[in-house]
Amino acid sequence: RHLNVYTISAFAALGGALFGFDISSMSGVIGTEQYQNYYGNPLRMRQGAITSAMAGESLLGALSSSFLGDRLSGKVAIEIGAALWCIGATVQSASTGVVMLVIGRVLAGHCVGLTSSLVPIYQSEIAPRKIRGRIVSLQQFAITWAL
Repeated sequence: RHLNVYTISAFAALGGALFGFDISSMSGVIGTEQYQNYYGNPLRMRQGAITSAMAGESLLGALSSSFLGDRLSGKVAIEIGAALWCIGATVQSASTGVVMLVIGRVLAGHCVGLTSSLVPIYQSEIAPRKIRGRIVSLQQFAITWAL
């Protein structure tokens, strides 16, 4: 039984790793010549909009998590978040300009807020009392490890 809980929690925590990876990779990418050339050398406000789109929308995603989690169940809301992440990542990868990149980051940011709020709750619901702390800390570890 514990192995199943650890396995499910590890998969649920992958979203945290993706969030941490996005933060660390974005900071490395924005200084490259290829990025600067492709997006027209974004400076100040434009670069701020690109970078903060994910963080800003993650706030709204976190605020919507309680509604979606109660209405649809935590598991379904996490699945919706995973689908949003895939769509957001696809839009970012296929972006042909700054607007499309920001839209992709907004979609992915909503997923980050949604899942970062719901995954620890879901993990604590499925975990036996004796390992609950270990399981819930897995999400935060995944975020930190990917940074």
